[in-house]
Amino acid sequence: MDKNTKFNLKIFQIDKSYYEFKDKSPQEIIDIIKANHIRRLHNDYDDVTGLTPKVTHFLDGEFECWSYSFNQPKDKNYWTIFLPEDLTYGHNFKITEFSFVLFIKYNLQIYCVISGSGINVIKKFIQPSYGLDIYQKIASPEDDVILNLQTRGVANNISQKSQIYNFEQSLSEELNYSEVPIKLKVKIRNELKKGLFRKYNNDDNLNILEVGSYFFLRTKLDYYDLKQLIMDLNEITEKRESKQLSLFYRISDSELVYKLDKELKSKIIDDILSHGSPSFTKNSIEIIEIVHPSKLERFYECDSYLIRFKNSRKSDDRIIMERSNLYYECTKLIYNDLNAIDDRFTAEQRLLTTNIRGLMGKREVTYATFYSHVTAELDYGNKYFRIDNHWYLLEDRFLKLMNDDAISYYSKYRLEDKVLLPWNKNDDEDSYNLSHSNLTSHIVMDKLIFDNIELCDILVFNEDKVYFIHVKNDFNTKLRELYIQIILSAKRLSNDLKNHSGSNYLRNSILKYINTKQDQNLEIDKIMNRITKSKITFVMAYKSNLKKGSNAIERIELSKSNIAKYSIVQVVKEMQQFNFDIRLIDISEIDSLTTD
Repeated sequence: MDKNTKFNLKIFQIDKSYYEFKDKSPQEIIDIIKANHIRRLHNDYDDVTGLTPKVTHFLDGEFECWSYSFNQPKDKNYWTIFLPEDLTYGHNFKITEFSFVLFIKYNLQIYCVISGSGINVIKKFIQPSYGLDIYQKIASPEDDVILNLQTRGVANNISQKSQIYNFEQSLSEELNYSEVPIKLKVKIRNELKKGLFRKYNNDDNLNILEVGSYFFLRTKLDYYDLKQLIMDLNEITEKRESKQLSLFYRISDSELVYKLDKELKSKIIDDILSHGSPSFTKNSIEIIEIVHPSKLERFYECDSYLIRFKNSRKSDDRIIMERSNLYYECTKLIYNDLNAIDDRFTAEQRLLTTNIRGLMGKREVTYATFYSHVTAELDYGNKYFRIDNHWYLLEDRFLKLMNDDAISYYSKYRLEDKVLLPWNKNDDEDSYNLSHSNLTSHIVMDKLIFDNIELCDILVFNEDKVYFIHVKNDFNTKLRELYIQIILSAKRLSNDLKNHSGSNYLRNSILKYINTKQDQNLEIDKIMNRITKSKITFVMAYKSNLKKGSNAIERIELSKSNIAKYSIVQVVKEMQQFNFDIRLIDISEIDSLTTD
């Protein structure tokens, strides 16, 4: 080993709370990671000859190490695409890339550094905010100069924003209260260069720190430096308090996470056992939404979902076509498997071992446990969100800002044009949407889905405008789903109008409608032409069922659903990336407005 050989190294940490790692030793965890990687190789390649990883175990004082190497095939060799087949025949154009993971166990934690395609081995199992968690313990948001900031909205992971900064902006100046940082690059302030990281400041060139799912000091390290840095990071984790980077704070206290999970599981088990009551229906569920914790867009694109108990026979599988039915059907499946109608212990075991697989055709594109899919809002002394498999604390300041913004945005972006009918007493969402079907300027698109993303529920032509209206009954957690539907639809429509990737999302969605109205001689080109020449506006239309409050503003103020309020704020903010307008309307305040 040459001590003069140094590399730039990003340090990852394995998330030992991952459900497959429960009560497992470090060696067993490495074996699980290896088995998962080998399964992926078999799924991705017909011939896996020579691809089997080699693993070497080594004890180094306080450290336990595993050297994990493999050759990763590259998907394409561009010479085979560039050249005529006569010039490539008989030649071996296969390219493999040497890839490597070094696992280092220190003080109960497992750390990793990688090269090549090593991220493919550990990606499923890493702590997704490890570097950010470390940074929060050494940060000075008012003093740290930001170079690059990548954020996402709290309520979804489909809209991310990346910004490069050329001036001396501090982190506290640039981070919005409703955003979560997922990756950032900062100048290392002198206090850290001369103190905590002094030993790594080779040739006085340590200037930049980059953090996200990894921790990366922009300086070259040798093997001994790496071990020392891991010890330093471990000490930072154990001895320093975190500073909040935004008002939306992810809970890292394992004891509190355990208590919050226990409380939420108890509520879900109540719903499971409620299937024994004839009065329990899909409408009885208020706090839960089901969505994949990391592959949100792919999850929404699925055309069916398979529910399966772990280690069960395929004959026990249940296929669900409607995403909105997943929570009800999962809890019902668990209830039907109980030995007794009050068996809470078995219900909890099934809650944690029931899996949801998202399918496109017969191909599996998403996979996670039922509980990992659960999004919820919980009162537990304070207000908490559970989103993307993590718990977040809602500070009072956050709640006030969010409430004020929701009210302000509703007032500013309220739909003034009279294009929707009142909601009749006995209407559900389907019947409300269909009540517009006889209006000459309205096209009811509800259930007419292309690529499993709904263009809108109601399409309305109004002079030089066209409205893409998305409808939801109630002002609760379900509004998050409506907000995500709007963003996904707007994203697809924007790509269509810019003709990216030859997309035909809009055209094919309209054709689905025309095929249901063959007696009306509708012409696709006329409809398309009118849409493309009109001013496009998306509408978030919901019906608040709150009895209190004389108008929409008061009902927002009085609502206990912070996810619903946040969804109003975020749909307005995230629609700014598209060249479309956004409008909001509480249908319950529509009395007898006239439409055509």
